[in-house]
Amino acid sequence: MFKVLIPAAATLALVAFAAQSRSEPVVDAPASGTPTPEATLAWHLSHEGGMAKLAYGVAHSDQIVIMLTCRPGDARAQAFGVVTPAGVAVVDGPAPVDPLTGLAMADVAVDMGSSALTSLRAGGRLPVVGEAGRADLPVTPGDKAVIDGFFAHCGATRA
Repeated sequence: MFKVLIPAAATLALVAFAAQSRSEPVVDAPASGTPTPEATLAWHLSHEGGMAKLAYGVAHSDQIVIMLTCRPGDARAQAFGVVTPAGVAVVDGPAPVDPLTGLAMADVAVDMGSSALTSLRAGGRLPVVGEAGRADLPVTPGDKAVIDGFFAHCGATRA
C-alpha cells in the first residue's frame, strides 16, 4: 500500500498500464505492505454479506482503479474509484479525496444495463473516464469468470 501521495499524472499512468496486456502473474505485496514491481492490475471479486464487490486493482491491497458493488436484484451498481464508467453522469461538487493518494474519488450509481457495464459483461473492456481522460480497462479470458460471477450475483443476465 502506498503511504505517499501520488500526483494526478499517476492516474494516467495507472490507467495506461491497466490497458496493457497482463501476461505476468500477479505477485502479492510483501508483509511490509510495499507492492513489488511485479504486482499487476486485474479484476477481483469478493463478497461482504449480501454485497458483491468487483474491483480492478492490485490483489489483496487498497490499490484500486475502480470498484463496482451490487446486491442481488439491483438494477444499479455503485461505482467507486479514481475513474468512472464512461457515459455515467457525475454530480458536480466536491469529490471525496483518497487520503493515501490525494486523488479525487468518484462514487456514482451505474445502471446495470449501461453500455459500459454491457461492454464489461461481454468480456471485452470497461470504458472509463478520469481526470486524465478516457481509457479502457481490459478483460482477459481469466478475468471473464470473475466478472460473470459478479453479474450472476447481481441478478443481471447477459444482453
